[in-house]
Amino acid sequence: MTALPLLAFVGAGRAGRVLATAARRAGYEVVAVASRTPAHAAALAGAVGARHVDTAIRAARAADVTFLTVPDAAVTRVAATIAASGMALGGRGLVHCSGAHPAAVIGALRGVAAQVGAVHPLQALTLDSDPEVLRGTFFSIEADPGLTPLLHDMVRAVGGVPFAAPEGDRALYHAAAVLAGNAPLALLARAAGLLEAAGVDPAMATEALATLLEGAARNVRRLGPQAALTGPVVRNDSDTVARHLHALRHDDATRRLYLLLARDTLALAGSTGREGVAGLLGEAARGEETAAPARLRVAARHGRRTAAAIGHLGATA
Repeated sequence: MTALPLLAFVGAGRAGRVLATAARRAGYEVVAVASRTPAHAAALAGAVGARHVDTAIRAARAADVTFLTVPDAAVTRVAATIAASGMALGGRGLVHCSGAHPAAVIGALRGVAAQVGAVHPLQALTLDSDPEVLRGTFFSIEADPGLTPLLHDMVRAVGGVPFAAPEGDRALYHAAAVLAGNAPLALLARAAGLLEAAGVDPAMATEALATLLEGAARNVRRLGPQAALTGPVVRNDSDTVARHLHALRHDDATRRLYLLLARDTLALAGSTGREGVAGLLGEAARGEETAAPARLRVAARHGRRTAAAIGHLGATA
């Protein structure tokens, strides 16, 4: 039986903590942890039985595979620091966990004989996430050929599902992850505000809508997005949609968001048999287009008044 590789982690935040703990539970030995915040590194090292080291270079020297679980903006800098040390890595693997970057951003490490890769869990991780959250999580993987099988094995060991990351620019991939992982939370917060305005207790509003969102996500997994759709647009209930738009008449931003998402819902559901809703949404959209220049003029006037007031204050200071 082939021995499992020794692991190190540079970065002890959300991703580093969850991945290191999950790997340890799966039988991997984590030998070193480094972080720009020593207390975080020490805490994670203690939790997984590793040694707290003070630099990324020392972490990489200690392990067969080192994961750079640092913020996106720091990935290239940390890799360059390791490469600039001149330390011969002799085929060791260095892997970043940023969804925004391809493996190539740490390609400088190949100059010191390292294999490089990128592993990104498509999962919303928080500081208190249990490693069990990785079970069933999809991980995109891009790596040098000698490193790829090892990363696939590790992802499967923690209960994840590996798949090949898109090549080249990761912008579309990362935008998709942000839309799915973050946009629903912003939408839920806005919806909770509407419930509160209707008189529902704030804590109950958030909990109730989170339960609704979870149910919708389960339906998508079973049926796919189109078949999982519910609501007045799908039912061609134009009267209800009209009442919603009327209720939102004093909340311009939410009304425009509602219209945009209702039109997307209609496009997904299909307009056949939904002509009433299609007509209503088209009319409302034309009204928005007519009102937009007026909103811009109001904003411009407000901006000029603000600038004039600031100028006046500057002149009298």
